Amino acid sequence: MPIDAGAQHMKKRSVVGKIRRAQLITSYGPGSIADLPDHSVIMASPQYWKTEGCELRERHLEDLLKVSCFYSPYCYTSEWNDEVHPDIPAFRFPYMHFCPNCHRLEPFWNFGKDAEKGVTCGNRGCKKKIVPSRFVAACINGHIEDFPYQWWVHRGDFSKCPYNRKEDRLEILFSDETGGLDSIIIHCKSCGARRSMAGCMNKDSLRGYSCVGKRPWIGMKKEYWDKNECRAVMRTLQRGASNVYFPETESALTIPPYSGKLQENINKHYAELKSLMSSNPADEVLKVVLQTMFMRLLETKMFTVDDIVREVRKTFSGEKTNNYSKKDLIEDEYRVFLKGNYNKPDDLDFRIVRTEIPDVLNGLIDDVVLAKRLREVLAVYGFRRIAYGKNSADDDRFEGFSQKDGYVPLADTDLSWLPAIEMRGEGLFIRLNEALLEEWERSNSSRYDEMKKRLDASYMNCEKFSPRYVLLHTLSHLLIRQLSIECGYSGAAIKERIYSTYPGSDLKMAGILLYTSTSDSDGSLGGLVRNGLAENLEKVFRNMLQAASWCSSDPICIESLAQGVDGLNYAACHACTLLPETCCEMRNCLLDRASIVGTFNNKEIGFFSNLLYGEEQKW
Repeated sequence: MPIDAGAQHMKKRSVVGKIRRAQLITSYGPGSIADLPDHSVIMASPQYWKTEGCELRERHLEDLLKVSCFYSPYCYTSEWNDEVHPDIPAFRFPYMHFCPNCHRLEPFWNFGKDAEKGVTCGNRGCKKKIVPSRFVAACINGHIEDFPYQWWVHRGDFSKCPYNRKEDRLEILFSDETGGLDSIIIHCKSCGARRSMAGCMNKDSLRGYSCVGKRPWIGMKKEYWDKNECRAVMRTLQRGASNVYFPETESALTIPPYSGKLQENINKHYAELKSLMSSNPADEVLKVVLQTMFMRLLETKMFTVDDIVREVRKTFSGEKTNNYSKKDLIEDEYRVFLKGNYNKPDDLDFRIVRTEIPDVLNGLIDDVVLAKRLREVLAVYGFRRIAYGKNSADDDRFEGFSQKDGYVPLADTDLSWLPAIEMRGEGLFIRLNEALLEEWERSNSSRYDEMKKRLDASYMNCEKFSPRYVLLHTLSHLLIRQLSIECGYSGAAIKERIYSTYPGSDLKMAGILLYTSTSDSDGSLGGLVRNGLAENLEKVFRNMLQAASWCSSDPICIESLAQGVDGLNYAACHACTLLPETCCEMRNCLLDRASIVGTFNNKEIGFFSNLLYGEEQKW
């Protein structure tokens, strides 16, 4: 990762650290702050990326996010050369640093040339390592800047300070009387003003300090500041806090017809083919060009030139769907899994096989499909700061929010592409009996009326919420917990996709996909597919139901009707149902263990209660 000291022209650069490629799309995406061994940096906007040679294609995700393609971050190499191996740029941030020896609190460039290219203080031979400011100031619209120490120590009134707003007149002192913020003292050497940092984290501590729209992930000069007026209140954050950066990401599985060997080759030559097809060439001309372009593929004799011509024309026959939605994407994936068998030898990205259902689960489950190969593309398209969730006018966390798309864009220009990574893995698809599930819904829908009210009032958003979603989501969590024991994957390695009917949709969905998806070998060890076989799946279900029937927090947990964030869980806690949040599509919300195994007083609530208690289901 190269760093630019000036943060605008990318001229002064040096490699300062390493970050995993997947983290560059999630935790450390554009606009985030990363603590590296010798520097604190803010990840640069994608407009500074060099993208040659790392293009990714995923048609459904492109339609959803309205872009033409994706680009994957480059990986760091020991022999870094920006022309041969371009890397991901970052800008030094925060600018304010302090020396723990001489207590100076100034922008890093004031510490001397050594500080500008390294990390040491140049004050009269001090040579101590300078430390980046612990505090930054940000607003709900994504703007972020150094904490205003001058404004803070003078309480916004500079009339008595002879060196009005000069950053090189501050020092930071530490008291050993307490370990809190009141032990950090900011001192102005010009006028003698002193103020501790106590209270700086309060919600209104910076009220009166105006946000000017600074966007250091784009550049530090005023020309890079947001041109739109920002009326949001600035908030003090610690630079490493989790609320500094909430990435907005979206993912899609690569499914037929875009998952085959032929489509992979078309994607490699997409730009050239797009230019060629814009002139609407005759078949004879097209065959000549494609024979040269796809020479190696034709040598395998898997496809003829007529196959390639037909697929290329099909690929470029229509424009992108402008109104393609997340609902369309999920339903397209579900329809493919309903087919049950897709195991073509030339398909590198998607292979599924229908398998037998264990006898004990017949009537409860309609389908078990083994996903032997999966490809997932994960893209980041924006981020938020301070608060995460849907914007609400009556939510004081979103005071002054003005982002028209509901999130902060990654760049100040319109990008035709987005940063993304591709991951591969395996999975297990399970579909419940639709008739039985509808009957369960009719019998238990009133139980989740209060959960729906809380969801509507919460910052969380779930377009497909329904009682069946709660049941499917809970089943997914319980199975992931059990599978992590049975198959050797860590709990954080297995993810979920919930296929639950959208309100008003004609397509009835009642499935879950449990899958691994990583950029390394941990995504394809075969454990999930093996445990999907009938003899193993029965054991997994029995062990899962036995584990779910009792929680160490029972009877409090199983009888609960309000747990978790905003009371969005019923019977679900860390001891029985919750997962690492990277596994869950709803941040560990909308769960109810009683929907699977019932309660002590009402076992009939549980969809699988008959397997546990041996009674005929009475729905």
